[in-house]
Amino acid sequence: MLIEDEGDFSPVSTSRDNTCTGQVHVVRPTLTLAQRRHNYQYNSPCKPGWRAEWRRMVRAWFRCSRRRVWGLVVARLPVLAWLPRYDPRKELFSDFVSGATVGIVQIPQGMAYALLAGLPPITGLYMAFFPVLVYVILGTSRHVSMGTFAIASLMMAKVVGELSSEDPGGSVSPTLSNTTLEIIDNDTTFLFSTSTTTTHDTQDTQYTPQQIGAILALAVGIWEVSLAVVQMGELYGMFLNDMLISGFTTGVAVHVMTSQIKYLLGISITRYNGPFKIIYTYRDVVDQLTLVNPVVMVVSLSSTVVLVFTNEVIKPRARKYTKLPIPIELLAVVVGTAVSYLINLENNYHVRVLGDIPTGLPAPSIPPLELLPRVAVDALIIGVVGYTTTLSMAKIFAKRQGYTIDATQELYAQGVSNMFGSFFSCGPMAASLSRSLIQEAVGGASLLTAFISCAFIVIVLLFIGPAFETLPNCVLSTIIVVSMKGLFMQFQDFVSLWVVSRLDALIWFITFNVTVFVDMDYGLMAGLGVSLVVLLARSQRPPTARLGHVPHTDVYLDVNKYQLAVEVAGVSIFQFGGALHFANAEYFRSELLSMLGLDLTASNLRLLQQPPSPHSTKPLQPSEAGVTPVNGSRVTSSYTQETLDIQLQQTPADRTTSHTRNTLDIQLQQTPADRTTSHTLDTQQTPAEREATDPSTTFLTNPAVEWVVVEMSGVTYVDTTGAKLLTRLHKELGDSGVILCLAAVSERVQERLARCGALEVISKDLVFHSTHDALTVITNSQLNLPSLNAACL
Repeated sequence: MLIEDEGDFSPVSTSRDNTCTGQVHVVRPTLTLAQRRHNYQYNSPCKPGWRAEWRRMVRAWFRCSRRRVWGLVVARLPVLAWLPRYDPRKELFSDFVSGATVGIVQIPQGMAYALLAGLPPITGLYMAFFPVLVYVILGTSRHVSMGTFAIASLMMAKVVGELSSEDPGGSVSPTLSNTTLEIIDNDTTFLFSTSTTTTHDTQDTQYTPQQIGAILALAVGIWEVSLAVVQMGELYGMFLNDMLISGFTTGVAVHVMTSQIKYLLGISITRYNGPFKIIYTYRDVVDQLTLVNPVVMVVSLSSTVVLVFTNEVIKPRARKYTKLPIPIELLAVVVGTAVSYLINLENNYHVRVLGDIPTGLPAPSIPPLELLPRVAVDALIIGVVGYTTTLSMAKIFAKRQGYTIDATQELYAQGVSNMFGSFFSCGPMAASLSRSLIQEAVGGASLLTAFISCAFIVIVLLFIGPAFETLPNCVLSTIIVVSMKGLFMQFQDFVSLWVVSRLDALIWFITFNVTVFVDMDYGLMAGLGVSLVVLLARSQRPPTARLGHVPHTDVYLDVNKYQLAVEVAGVSIFQFGGALHFANAEYFRSELLSMLGLDLTASNLRLLQQPPSPHSTKPLQPSEAGVTPVNGSRVTSSYTQETLDIQLQQTPADRTTSHTRNTLDIQLQQTPADRTTSHTLDTQQTPAEREATDPSTTFLTNPAVEWVVVEMSGVTYVDTTGAKLLTRLHKELGDSGVILCLAAVSERVQERLARCGALEVISKDLVFHSTHDALTVITNSQLNLPSLNAACL
């Protein structure tokens, strides 16, 4: 038999009232799985066994040639690929301007983020030099600016506060557990202390913040290189979805601002560690509001106003005339240093300044390896966040500029860079979004930009560093807080997510709140847990629908959403929109039976008690299904276009009235003997049987179901449990006189069903190419192909 949809392949045009005027005309034979494979010469994919596959992989790994060796070297040393093709006449000037600009911005940001991490400010400049040199050789992204990163710095501050025995200035660190009540003021002589023991007193060996940062960088590098070896560049952060990252980074921004309050107000409070530390921190802030240094507040407020005004007003206007950004952060550092030096803020007004800044480059040293097990978990979290953020930015820039990056090589590059930097007192490094945007906007064209930026950092390290010794800490704190504006704006993400998806908003909400009120690592784990639960819930309850046929088309739509979609008498079409596996197999079964109104608990299949459907059911005529017999003679039908036009003009109430009238006509056509016989049978029935067949409680608009078609175009995977479920349903429905068919099954699902033995129970003649094929065959079998029913049974 043939399927024919009248029309032609002329282009589809649409009028102003959105009425489609084009038509499609298709003539082809109806196809089952067996017919499709036979007619179109299906070739079953031949998959080698595990031994053959292992031999192939071993041969590929150990195949050696000059070209292959050079390819492997270039893949791990990308500088050998881009440097020989570098064109100084076209790219050198733009790289120099971009590198100089980023280097200028890197100076204040590096010192500020190092202070945020609990490290000496000079360490931020080390992190902008040593690891970046290695990334120039190994990296594949031309536009990310590597170095200090605010989120990684704050996460590093947690570890530094727990394990170090000194603060960045060199004094004993007042780091306490979150159960202490001790408050210490380092800037003045106030001290309110209890007998609680500080963290470092329990340690046999005392470690400086630089040593903690170095061992943390080494651990992060080891994690990243190890995962790169097993080719997990893309998988490293695959569970960090956008909602989780947005909620987590917004929560981290709150911690960043909290950590800078003591510098902005000129007070000194205990650094707490562990869950709920932010609550204890703000409690101490409130207790010390009477000790606020007014001079520090004036400097902080002045710096904040200048930075915000420049970023929000002056920079957008200046961007119209030049690509070069205004280095307002560097100007704030220079002005703050000069004012502090001239007025002597440290001695006259007790304003805390950076203090001694050494010149020159640090000598290489081995980090304390005995701390490696203690920082392993924190290093993994920092590595995941840093690498995921860097890779996301690298992909954006690569797509925008028209080149590609290697995710695995990026993991190698960052891992080796962190390991190299750890021997020079550097903490974990990652890409900074603000500096990366500047680097691209100014015109950076290659990784040579990062090398030029390093040159500017070296000049500061060798000659200019001591000039910043009088810089107030509060100026760097304002730079940090103002730079967090983009993260605080992510509160808008929660509002937009709430409108689109409540479950996505739930991921954001839980991740943010746990990160803020408990701790950062707990927040990340909570976000991962909620994401997995949401993923499981969505896969466990995919969308389902009961489909109806649109007359004179091959379109099948949800009868609950489309009024013209009508169910075919004796045929129920069930659509499942997700993978069928062990977690949702029972859901599939219950939805199928309840949606179709079937009850398999009774001895005979009957319809469940449910209210009448607003969609009238009718027998599917061949002309509506597009059926044309093989001999070419068109099957006529009393269902004409005029009838369809009448249905289009009817309201739902009219169609209900028409259905009631048709039911009454059927009753009137019965003879008295028929009605007497029917009454006699009713009196012999039990109460349960009369209830099951009572017209007042039974769905009479749909006659007894004879065919169930499972539309599986949205089913991407079926496991063994799902295949067994389909087999069991086929048998249960078959025992009740109902035939189960499958339609629109993908090749992958078909192969899986065949491998599980489901197609040995469900005949391949009952697996159709599409839903329309299934309805065409079913309708034709009801009219003139009675042998099909016997074959199906």
